[in-house]
Amino acid sequence: MINQATFSQLQQDVGEQLAIQLLEVYLTESSELIKKLDIDSPQDVLEITAHSLKSSSRSYGALELAELCEKIEHQVKIGGVNAEVSTLITDVHAQSLVTFSHARELIDSIC
Repeated sequence: MINQATFSQLQQDVGEQLAIQLLEVYLTESSELIKKLDIDSPQDVLEITAHSLKSSSRSYGALELAELCEKIEHQVKIGGVNAEVSTLITDVHAQSLVTFSHARELIDSIC
């Protein structure tokens, strides 16, 4: 889900049309990052990818997705790639479907 207050603030800051364009860029770039979140990815790739996705997701109000990515980033740092990370990656993939679908609905409702 996209936090409405965060997205509304973005609209106020940059204008409605640019906010929509930025959200579309977020969706495109985040979809690519999601593909890199794989249990077979090297530890450094997982950590960097989770960090990048966490930061961009927070910026656009995808708070649930950001929280899961933060957990991956933390767990990889302290425990390496393990079963918990595998579960979190599965959760991120599932949450990304919900988040991206909600973002598309939000875009469609404005356009």
